[in-house]
Order: sequence, then C-alpha cells, then structure tokens
Amino acid sequence: MKSEAFFGFTVSEVMIAMTIIGVIAAMTVPIVVSRYQQQSMLALLKKNYVELQENLLLFYADNFNKNFYQTKLAGSTDDVGDFFKEYYSITTDCGKNQYPSECFNFTYSSIDKSQSGAAISCVGGYSAVVKGGASICIVPGKAKIEEDEEAGTEAVDATPVHVIIDVNGKDKPNLACRDKFSFYIYDYYTIDDGTSGNFIGPEKIKDGTAVEAREDLFKKYGVSSASGVGCFGKILNDNWEMKY
Repeated sequence: MKSEAFFGFTVSEVMIAMTIIGVIAAMTVPIVVSRYQQQSMLALLKKNYVELQENLLLFYADNFNKNFYQTKLAGSTDDVGDFFKEYYSITTDCGKNQYPSECFNFTYSSIDKSQSGAAISCVGGYSAVVKGGASICIVPGKAKIEEDEEAGTEAVDATPVHVIIDVNGKDKPNLACRDKFSFYIYDYYTIDDGTSGNFIGPEKIKDGTAVEAREDLFKKYGVSSASGVGCFGKILNDNWEMKY
C-alpha cells in the first residue's frame, strides 16, 4: 500500500509570515499614500494654473490697450471681485472677508508640522470657491509710486497681484505646499513665485536669476512654513514635479 505524505505550514510559520507582511505593509503603505496624495494635489495645481493662464489671456485681450497696473487686477478689492465674476464660474463667494473660512479651511500647517494652526488670511483681497473646487484668494497689485518731494510722496515699487490657492478647497490635507500654495501675477501676466522683498518677476526670468531665486525661497520657507511660499517656484524648477 502506497503511503502519502502531506506537507503544510505550522501555525507558528503562518504567524511569522503574517508578521513580516504586516511590517512591510506598515513601511510601504504610508509612502504609497503620500505619493498618491502628492500626485493628486500636483494635478489639481496644474489644472488651476492652466485655467488661470487662460483667464488671464482673455483678460489681456479685453484690456490690451491698458498697462497691467491700470487694470482691475491692480485696482480695488471690488475690482478683483469683478475679475472673479467675469472670468470664473463661482460656487461660493466669500467676498472681502479677511479670514474667509467659508471658502478655505480655517487653519493650515507646514508639511514638517513645525508650524500648525496658522489661520488663512486674505487681507485686502477677494476670495471665492470656483467651479473646479479650488479656493482662491486674489489680492490686487499696486502701481509703482514715484517720489514727489512737493507732495511729500516717497517712491514705492510696484506690487504684483498675490494669489493664494487651496487646490481642493476645504478638504484635507490642508497643508501648505501640498494643497495650499502662494504665488504672484506679475507685469506681462507672468505667473511665478515670490514674497515681499523677493519677487520673482519677468526681470529675473530675463536675466537668468529666477531659478536660483526660487531655490532660495524654497529653502527659506518651503516645507517649514504654513504660508505656501516657495513651493510653486520649486515645482517650476523641477519641471512640474513635487520633489519634496
């Protein structure tokens, strides 16, 4: 009579295998989820960037005979509101509210969590949620003021249009440089990064210093700031990849 041998796994072997699988999953799943989140937010940022560019082209066509700083984008807060209403489809209008919690999440954190609970601020600007789901705050620019001794006016450089955007509205992750970004609209309708005292406009692009300026801005703010400053420029430098 032929005997048959049966081979299998003991309970201990199965438990060891399950433990190993669990450890591997615990190590890899957060990385996969984080990478997926990055790519999703990056796709939304690019979508909104393209939409803004298209709207600016239409705006330029309607204002081709005007200097950039003579348009609504460099006018009053109400003028910026008119820009929203004319060139975007708005689902929620937060108007001139300085802390537009109906449009944005009320607080944001930095990616490295060194800053947390930073309140959203749209001081001097107009904010709304647009049809694609993004929350956008636009603060109008200001024209350059020449010095006038007789009038007692000191010279002031032009201020570009400031844009703060949460690409997926109030939904999580509510992290600066992940779903919240800050950038500017400069003369000639150029969109780039910057902050007060370190604007990255057409001049820096023309003289070849924009790339270095963006990197410096990212190193100073980037993942350690809840403002969203520096990351849009880093993404431009890295050819629309989120390498942070």
